[in-house]
Amino acid sequence: MKTSVIVCSYGGNEDLVESCMASLECQTYQPDEIILVVDTEEEREIYSNSNFLRNTRVICSGKKGLAAARNKGIEACVGDIIAFIDDDAVADENWLYEIVNSFSDDVVVVGGPVKPIFRGREVKDKLNWIIGCTSNSPPTKRPIGCNMAFDKSVFNSIGMFNENLGRIKEKLAIGEETELFLRIKKCMPDAEIVYNPDAIVFHEVPEKRTKLGYMLRRAYEEGLAKAVIGKKYGLDTEQNYLKYYLKHLDFITGMVLFSTGLGYIRGKLRRG
Repeated sequence: MKTSVIVCSYGGNEDLVESCMASLECQTYQPDEIILVVDTEEEREIYSNSNFLRNTRVICSGKKGLAAARNKGIEACVGDIIAFIDDDAVADENWLYEIVNSFSDDVVVVGGPVKPIFRGREVKDKLNWIIGCTSNSPPTKRPIGCNMAFDKSVFNSIGMFNENLGRIKEKLAIGEETELFLRIKKCMPDAEIVYNPDAIVFHEVPEKRTKLGYMLRRAYEEGLAKAVIGKKYGLDTEQNYLKYYLKHLDFITGMVLFSTGLGYIRGKLRRG
């Protein structure tokens, strides 16, 4: 089976992209192709002249947003297995080996832990979801967009990422991968989503993402997205998380939950 790795990026992350690509070139299991997806033709031209992208195909999505970039990568790739990693992350050298070897006839999605690399103060582990990393308090086995891989047949069967959800530059919403996982469970009930703790990715966390203002804005957008998703699929897992956070409440966690709740209420009140 052929394997493609897709990295989505938008302007200003050249140094981080270089680190990400270096980690992919050092994999013990080499992909058949690496694709870097950017928003604009201008960005594509900038990266096309970069020496560190010798083994990478650079394409332009022509749209804004992470979900649209992911979909463009899926359309362009040759892989039977499609792995995603963020431009501000680096992969453990055995990452792709662990990903590929976790697939089987029944397994259609594989994910692994996303560990933070803090460039400022650290946040508590239970708030890792705010910074796009895996939480161990409570433990979760749900894949994260920074570290997930799919059997391409999934997209052929049930469609691609919902481009009405997810991050668009400074809009901090997330939810396109969560919605897709729930759609898989609904439309492909016998399919398995597997979490491999040895398929590790390390995620850059700049200082601004650890500040309270950012976390509250990010939590509010999360609430909006979960309201939209919950109308169709329900939110049983999120309810279990909420019970845990309420039992381990502190000031910061309380502020984050309050902001998430405000976003959720606003999302529930929206029409359409």
